[in-house]
Amino acid sequence: MYLWSVNLVLLPMLCAFLLEPNNQQNSTGVSGAKSSTAKIEQQHRDTEALRKTVADTLSILTSQLHDKFVDFERKLINGDKQNETSRAVEKLEKKLLELEQNYTVVLSELKLAKDDNTKMKTQFSLLMNKTRHVDERMNNIEQLKNIQSLQDIQAIKQQIQTINSQTASLSQNQFARNQDFLALYNQTSVGFVHAVTRLQHLESFENVSLTNTKTLEDRLQDLEAKRNMSIMITTRLTTKTEALQTQITNIKRKVAIEACQAHDQSQPSGYIVKFDNVKTSIGISGISSFISSRKFKCEYEGLYIVSVSLTAYDIAIKNGIYLNGKEYTGVYELDNKVHYQRGTTTVIVNLHPNDMLWVKLQDHMYVDQLYSCIAIVMIK
Repeated sequence: MYLWSVNLVLLPMLCAFLLEPNNQQNSTGVSGAKSSTAKIEQQHRDTEALRKTVADTLSILTSQLHDKFVDFERKLINGDKQNETSRAVEKLEKKLLELEQNYTVVLSELKLAKDDNTKMKTQFSLLMNKTRHVDERMNNIEQLKNIQSLQDIQAIKQQIQTINSQTASLSQNQFARNQDFLALYNQTSVGFVHAVTRLQHLESFENVSLTNTKTLEDRLQDLEAKRNMSIMITTRLTTKTEALQTQITNIKRKVAIEACQAHDQSQPSGYIVKFDNVKTSIGISGISSFISSRKFKCEYEGLYIVSVSLTAYDIAIKNGIYLNGKEYTGVYELDNKVHYQRGTTTVIVNLHPNDMLWVKLQDHMYVDQLYSCIAIVMIK
């Protein structure tokens, strides 16, 4: 019962103490610093009063507990209700332990409050220092303003004097210029009439010139249109001439090659036949490439006739003409049970520049050099 009474007494005081702000922001200036000092002192007084109240309360509780213990001892001696007394003693001991724990908590909170007071005193000293620095800066600023205002007034006076002297000089110059203008007006008034007459003559001449200019512009536009038409006709003629020249060159151009196999060869399927014995070459610049790569590279677009003849020894003939990697035509001759047999094919192909054409075996063959040849001729 007494423990709950202590708690009810201490709880409002502790709540009032903990809800008191301890880190309130103060405005700069002497008035803010005084207000902070008053709050800190009030908190300190509240803390001391709380500590004194807690001490008095604990003293009263201790005295009451002592009386209770004496009463319980008397009842134990008399032997009345011994079991209930022991349980009551245990309860009292638990309450006493709780009271001691609460007292420890209150002491820790008091310590925290003292720490907060110390921090607030430190902050107050810092605020006082800042306030003193602000006051010093304000005094310096006021002094600088006074000095600057005096300097500005002197500068303005000097500028006013300079402006007055410049105004007097300008007035004198203006008067002299007025006199010069009057003299010039007197001189030019006589020639003004002559100028008007000449202006009228110039206007009439300008009208005639404008008419002539318009006529010339019309003629120039006609000439420009005719020139553009001539350029278009010339361009078309040039294009047609170049086309005719290309056709004439293609008609006159001669492209032909005839080559045979230089040695007998027994090769497997997929072998590209090498015609390295060139007998005729007209209009072809890549002969060395033809021999090394075993492929004919077209240099000029046109219609070509291609004739291939291979002689086989004791074996069937199976080969094909390939254009850009695809089979164009093939030759297949069964084994006629003779030593030598020939397979020949002739095709007409429309070739374009950089087209590649070659002959490839499609089965194992023994190719005899005798009459194993290729002939390519551009016919158009």
